[in-house]
Amino acid sequence: MSTGTPLFVASVILVCVTFWGYVMQLYVIPKVILGFLMPLLQDRGSSSTYRVRFLMEYIIVLYILFILDAITGVLFLRIPLYYELELAFIMYLWHPRTQGATIVLNMILLPLVMVKFFTARVHDLLLTCIWLRSEAARTRAHAREMRLQKLRLETRHLWGMETCLNKVHDFLESRLAHDNLLGIWGVSGVGKSSLLMQLRQSYRIFAVFHHVLYFGFGSRSTVTDVQLALGVCLGYNYEMMSLMDEKSRARVIHHSLSNTSFLLLLDELEAPVDLAAVGLRMPLGKYRHQKVIIATGSKDVCALMGCAADNIIEIGCLGEDDAWSLFKNRVGDAIIDDPRIQPLAKEMAQACGGLPIALRTFAGAMSAIQDADGWRYMYKYLQARLPLSREQFADLLHNIRHW
Repeated sequence: MSTGTPLFVASVILVCVTFWGYVMQLYVIPKVILGFLMPLLQDRGSSSTYRVRFLMEYIIVLYILFILDAITGVLFLRIPLYYELELAFIMYLWHPRTQGATIVLNMILLPLVMVKFFTARVHDLLLTCIWLRSEAARTRAHAREMRLQKLRLETRHLWGMETCLNKVHDFLESRLAHDNLLGIWGVSGVGKSSLLMQLRQSYRIFAVFHHVLYFGFGSRSTVTDVQLALGVCLGYNYEMMSLMDEKSRARVIHHSLSNTSFLLLLDELEAPVDLAAVGLRMPLGKYRHQKVIIATGSKDVCALMGCAADNIIEIGCLGEDDAWSLFKNRVGDAIIDDPRIQPLAKEMAQACGGLPIALRTFAGAMSAIQDADGWRYMYKYLQARLPLSREQFADLLHNIRHW
């Protein structure tokens, strides 16, 4: 008897048992026979390595099929010929001619696994990006807070500037499109120039802007004056810029500043200046971090320059308590604590009207006088000249500085 006879007989017996199980509606028997026994009896005529590989692929697919059938089989009970189709599919999986297990595994299951793996990787990547963005936001917030703390430390000698300093810092750190022009106004001597010069020094160190430019103009605040000052700071020759007309200088400045970040500090402006005529791209900050701060003695100049109402800050004179604290700090406790001098010192501090420059000047001069007689003389000298006009007060301060 040939070796194929037992296999043939066994196959016929298994087919008969399968048919009997199907007729008796014992569907587990056909599944076991068709799913496990029949593939083992097939002689594929191939190498043992290939056969083992195929059986491994087939078992993987078959177990996945059985798991899905156990989970969802109840839902498909009413589908006509559901079990017949399932048995046919099992035969398709192991039949030598169809090689269904290999096709299903390579064409359907593995791609699904790869898609799931890829989706998981994309999900992890998105989570990483979100985490990096949050970390970057926290880093920027920490850097902003550190800059504010350092700015407060460096401007601690500017009394009464806390509220103004917070607004200026928020303006400089803002990335909003309309936050590009800030106006600071107040009478002469309240500390506008001191604030702007400190901003220039601090923000050059902070490196938030590519250019930090400061100009103090006084009575000369025309478009030409601003253009020449900007040109020199940007590295252009003064004589060359002077020979150009206004439009040519504007093109040069526009070319240098339109695509870079800058902080432009214009101090002591007495009249509005057309920034577009100077050569700045208006509106500012459309593509880059660009800011302009102007300091002037008139609120109207701020408005005419284009500052929004929320971006106009007034720096007023110091209150009585702040004025006395500044005066006392400059003179020194050793002198102020003298009961004969303290009443005179308070009267002199009050006579300064809360003007920081006057308080510093008088206190600096009086810090060298330690006897009460000298304080009485200076108090009478000041009292004899009150009230003073703005020009007279400036002359008095000038004289006191040169004592």
